[in-house]
Amino acid sequence: MTATQHRPLRHREQAGWAIVENEPATTRHRVLMLPGLFCTAEFYTAMLADPALADAGVHAMAADPPGFAGRPVPAGFDYSVERYAAMVEDFAAQEAVDLIVGHSYFANVGIEIAARGDYPGRLLLLSPSFSRDDEEHDLISLDEAGHIPVLGTLVWLGINPTLKKGMRDRLPSERFTELFQQMKRNPHAANRHLVAGFFDHLRRHGELATRLAGTDNVVWVGRGDRDEVGFTAQEQAAIEASPHVALKTIPGAAHFSITDTPHEVVELILALLAFRPADPGQAR
Repeated sequence: MTATQHRPLRHREQAGWAIVENEPATTRHRVLMLPGLFCTAEFYTAMLADPALADAGVHAMAADPPGFAGRPVPAGFDYSVERYAAMVEDFAAQEAVDLIVGHSYFANVGIEIAARGDYPGRLLLLSPSFSRDDEEHDLISLDEAGHIPVLGTLVWLGINPTLKKGMRDRLPSERFTELFQQMKRNPHAANRHLVAGFFDHLRRHGELATRLAGTDNVVWVGRGDRDEVGFTAQEQAAIEASPHVALKTIPGAAHFSITDTPHEVVELILALLAFRPADPGQAR
C-alpha cells in the first residue's frame, strides 16, 4: 500500500461510544477527536480521510460519546461538563490517547480536563468559550428559554428549522445536507440538557481563560481568523501569559474549522504532536 493509498474509514463501538477512525499502516500516535454541540463524529470525516494523518502514523478516532448522536447515557447521568471530562479521561486512558482534540462544546470539556490535571497527554481546543458573554446570542437565548417550562418546550420542539437556517452559511455547501442530518440525530431533550449543563458550567466559573492558563498540560487553543465566538483582550492576555498554553490562529476558518479548513486543522494536530518544548516550563 503506497503513501497515497489508505484503508477506508472504519466504524466500531466501544463502551457505549461510537467511533469512526482511520487505519494507518503503522501507529505512532493515537488522537481522539470530539464534536461540538448538536454535532457528531461525522463532522471529522474529511480530517480522518486526510492522508497526512496516516502518512505520519496517526491513528485518529472521531467519537460520539453517550449523549451525542442519539446514543443513550448511563442511569442518573447529569450532562455536566465535569461528568463529560471524567468520561473522556476514562476513554482516553482505555484507548491510550496521546492527544485530545475538542471542538466547541468539547473544547470546553477539554478546559476542564486540563484544569483537573489527571490526563497526561496534550490537548487541542478548537474555539472554546471562555465565558458566557463570549457565546453566540442564539445559543444564549436558547439556554434562557430552556429554563422556562412551557416556553422552553415549545422552543426546543421548533429548533430544527431555526437550526437549519442558522447553519446554512456555516457548513460546506457540498456537505450541508449530510451534516445537517447528523445534527438532527440527537433527541431535543438530550440537547436541552447539554446546553443547560454547558451554561451552568460557565456560570459557576465565570471566566475560564485563567482556569486554563494554570494547567501543566501542553495545550493549544485554535481559533478561526473569522470565528464567531467571542474572545476578549483579557482572555487573550491570560492565555498568552500561560507557560503551557499557546494560541493558534487558523487562516480561512470560522467557528467550524473542522469543516471549513480540515487540512489546516490536521496540520495543527501534526505540529502539536511533533512539538517539543524548549524546557519543561515552556509550551510554545
